Amino acid sequence: MLTFLTYFLLPLLVILTAIYIAMIIIKIKGDKGQNLSEPSPPFTIIARRKEVRCLAEQIQTGQSGAIIGVFIREGTLILKYLEERKEQLFGNQSDKFIFSFLDISALSETITQTQFWAYALEPLQAKLASDADSPLFRAYELCQEKDFNNHYLDKLIAQIKQEGFRLVLMLDQFEVLLERPQLKNEEFLGGLRVLASSRHPSSLCIMIASNEPVWQFNEDTKSFNFGSPYLNFLEAGAITLGAISDKEIDELLDESGYSFTDDDKYFLKAVSGNHPYLLQVVTVILIQAYRDQEENPIESTRIIFFDKAEEMLTNIFKFWSPKLCESFISVAQELDISSFKREIKELNKQGFIRKFNEGWQVRSSVFAEFVADKTVQELCQRKNNLEK
Repeated sequence: MLTFLTYFLLPLLVILTAIYIAMIIIKIKGDKGQNLSEPSPPFTIIARRKEVRCLAEQIQTGQSGAIIGVFIREGTLILKYLEERKEQLFGNQSDKFIFSFLDISALSETITQTQFWAYALEPLQAKLASDADSPLFRAYELCQEKDFNNHYLDKLIAQIKQEGFRLVLMLDQFEVLLERPQLKNEEFLGGLRVLASSRHPSSLCIMIASNEPVWQFNEDTKSFNFGSPYLNFLEAGAITLGAISDKEIDELLDESGYSFTDDDKYFLKAVSGNHPYLLQVVTVILIQAYRDQEENPIESTRIIFFDKAEEMLTNIFKFWSPKLCESFISVAQELDISSFKREIKELNKQGFIRKFNEGWQVRSSVFAEFVADKTVQELCQRKNNLEK
């Protein structure tokens, strides 16, 4: 009997006890985090459902629009989502929409108007390839023979309308267009405006994603524009991707598949400034910290995110106007902002700052920390290529 207890029952009890303890530990960790993988789908898509619906309605009715937000990845995801989910968004009418996506930053700096339209119209050409005798294909061929000049482009767009189609031209990182000398002119930019706005509803719907507001682009092109602002046809359909509410943040975190504590949520809101893109970035870092069993996951996350925030803001400041950059620093350092009325309004719309007591404050605690001891001269070094 003693032998049985010594060699069989006691080891079995030890094993069972170890399993039980392990189950308790797993349960505790499970309460802390049900799923240690990256939140999916992206917060950008979940948090921007209203914006996506609005943009889809604009496409449906032939209205052009703009997605304004400094986080490049966010605008790209939304444009791609509109294209990839066209059956879901437009139902049995989806075949009438021809989507064409161009990343302006990926185009050659020496690209010409002819080359631009050759790329932009590739999806149309592919759709027509099986019906070379159709009036629309002949209109495309004539336009191609005439090097896609505005006159024949207009005829092509008219034929697209007559055939019951709509070309949805999606231009990502649109602000980079001003670094393409042969597109930075009245013929090209004025042509975009006329082609997209001369018919109602339009058979050419232009959707841009840009990290600068429409009014800033119009300011940047004043030196060679003597008529209406080039992007005035986008103003009514422009959507700015700003911060969202605490309630919406809580819903996003609850949908992430990970059980966050109240301290976690408070931290995530503070460092992200309630911006879905930043929330996505910092949430992934925090989950990894828990996976790695960091002694202080929140602090280690803050340190890692600070480095990422520094890189993000440095890139953002390259494209912001000096005045917009200076206004952001002035808010962070509690300086006089009386001369930045339009810039303060824009920063608020984009979710970088918010009303606080009688003034303003930077939403993201990490962004505020980064610029706290920096000068305008250090940070506001916008690319000097707009006048070239």
